[in-house]
Amino acid sequence: MTGHIRAGLIREPRPLYIIAPDMWRCHRTAVAFGLDPGQLDNARCITSAYQLRGTRPGTPFITHDREAWVKAMPNVYDLDQAINALVRLGRLRMAASDDIENARGESAEARA
Repeated sequence: MTGHIRAGLIREPRPLYIIAPDMWRCHRTAVAFGLDPGQLDNARCITSAYQLRGTRPGTPFITHDREAWVKAMPNVYDLDQAINALVRLGRLRMAASDDIENARGESAEARA
C-alpha cells in the first residue's frame, strides 16, 4: 500500500491533478511529464474551475504551456484564476517527483 503513516493511520496520497483547459491538453501535459495517460493510477484530469471545488490542502498538480492557453477560450480565464487562488491558499502545490511517481503507480519500495 502506498500511503503515508501518521499517528498510526494510513493515508492514501492525494491524487495528482493534471490541469488543462481540455482533455487533449490534459493528455499532452501527462506526456510532457513522462506519464502514460492510459496507465495512471492516482491522477485526475481537471478542465474547469468548477472541478477544483473541494480541493484539499496540499494537492499536487501539473500543467503544461499554461502561459500559452488562450484567455478567450471558454472557462480558461476562470480556470487560470482558480489555480492562482488555490496555490496562494495552499490547496494546490506544484507536483514533486514523488507525486509523479505515485501517479505512475511507482513506490519507494519498488525502486529500492
